Amino acid sequence: MDALRFANYIQDHMVLQRAPQRAIVWGYGDANVSTSLTINGQIYSTISAIEPANIQGENIWSVTLDPVSDEGPFDIHVSQPSANGTLVNITLQDVLFGDVWMCSGQSNMVLSVSAIYNGSEEIANAGKYPKIRLFTATPIPSAEPVEELLEILENWSVASPKSLNGSYGLYFSAVCWLYGRMIHQALDGRPMGLVVSAYVGTAIEVWMPPEALKDCNTTE
Repeated sequence: MDALRFANYIQDHMVLQRAPQRAIVWGYGDANVSTSLTINGQIYSTISAIEPANIQGENIWSVTLDPVSDEGPFDIHVSQPSANGTLVNITLQDVLFGDVWMCSGQSNMVLSVSAIYNGSEEIANAGKYPKIRLFTATPIPSAEPVEELLEILENWSVASPKSLNGSYGLYFSAVCWLYGRMIHQALDGRPMGLVVSAYVGTAIEVWMPPEALKDCNTTE
């Protein structure tokens, strides 16, 4: 189908987890073909899956990187041969390696920077922290586990007054921002990837996979 792409939350300006962890970069393409990924001169090769992963007939490819200590920024290039023999190429730009934090919860986590005391000051100063990157998932429920996010509210963005200044209930989470900014400063400017996935009024059970609920003898 010649539709090589990254998963929808694998984007320019993102932060991947630094060493000693091994970050995973993945996406979709044609079935059972060689897929090549290049980062900082290092080349990885893999074979995409045989069975389609979704109703669009896309097949997953996935590369687990070696641990990366250098923060970057890096460009990540992925290529795959098409059915007509040409090489299809896609690229991620401005990728940093640092610490990635998932910020989940209820209304306390949803509360945006623009709604807090001194929020205007935080927003005005956000551009001082270009190594902090922000991402917010749209809170949409799903009865089944999904490979990708159903919708994205804020794509990966460099911290700035614009990327931080959403209205209440949108972006960016005040708790997540303040926590990430303080850690960033305490760790001498280490890159921070702040990922918000929060939903007002949710119980912990709705965040758990069916297998975990079964182990806990509950279905709700």
